[in-house]
Amino acid sequence: MSNLVQRLEITAHPQLEKSLGYRGDSRWVAWGWEPDIDQIISSDGKTVGTGNNMAWLVFLQHDVVQPAVREYNFGEGDRYWLLLDRETRILYAGEEKAVQNLLEQPESLALLACLDGGQSSLPNPETWQQTLSKLTAKKAFRNLTNAIPFGIAAALIGALGVGTGLWVVPAVQQKLAEKTTFISPISSTANCGIGGSDDFSSYVGSSKGNKELHLIGVYEANAAHGNGKRAKSTIEVKVERRNKPIILALSAYEPINWNLNVEPGAVIEKIIVNGYHNQTVSGVSGVPIEEHSYEETGEHMGNFIYKWNATPESGENDSLVTKLEQINRTSLTSFQGCYRGTNFSIK
Repeated sequence: MSNLVQRLEITAHPQLEKSLGYRGDSRWVAWGWEPDIDQIISSDGKTVGTGNNMAWLVFLQHDVVQPAVREYNFGEGDRYWLLLDRETRILYAGEEKAVQNLLEQPESLALLACLDGGQSSLPNPETWQQTLSKLTAKKAFRNLTNAIPFGIAAALIGALGVGTGLWVVPAVQQKLAEKTTFISPISSTANCGIGGSDDFSSYVGSSKGNKELHLIGVYEANAAHGNGKRAKSTIEVKVERRNKPIILALSAYEPINWNLNVEPGAVIEKIIVNGYHNQTVSGVSGVPIEEHSYEETGEHMGNFIYKWNATPESGENDSLVTKLEQINRTSLTSFQGCYRGTNFSIK
């Protein structure tokens, strides 16, 4: 065991990280609570993203988990983070800085796994099934299935926990009701619009600081640009978000007119357009617009991404995103895009 992190006396269910919203492929991943935005944050040393608050609180309130993690105050404070070795399913607790430093040093994590023996102690399937059978006979379980749709209850039971039964206790429900959680800017019904390419891609980061940075990226708005003719097409963008002032970045390879519909109360601090061909913005006035299109200005900010790459080490997102973050001195709050897009919204 390391002095930097403490090994917990519990092991993680095979679907724990998926339930908490992590979709990466790194061996190590950690979670910590961010009180400023009332949001669970995940980090694997390469990417940082938001997680599932409901799943996080249910996990912490589990009757096996709670005694093992009580002293770390994972559900409210940001001092300690939970660290998972996805190969051995071993869980650790450590101070945020120590955990982040470890995630950035793979050789240190490899040594930690070696010192801890690298052996998983997952419960066997028979024990799991027996425990689950006992759970479903309990009154608390029946109350849960009456309170929420059965499909959701089944998903929670199958995906959460540490190898034993699970139910939502009243304390968790009360805590969720009292908290105002971070609201994702990506609509659950988001798509690429009529005539779109139906390959919607998105990423949600954090909302720290006093402003948010949102990026929308496409390759084109329609396919009507053959024989050397590139007629400008329009993409509709609805901005409803009122959390903080927004820096809106719009990127496309083909010529686009970005028509904005800004709802009352939403504040756009600046608009940045990136393109190979000419990009224009309509629907707003009095908002500074920076154009970086090769056809008009002789330069562009970076690549014309329209799909978020799940493996950032490839560098496919880095060119544009890194420049936007550096210039505006803030992390990316959200990305959404597709190859052929016609309308988007920032909720």
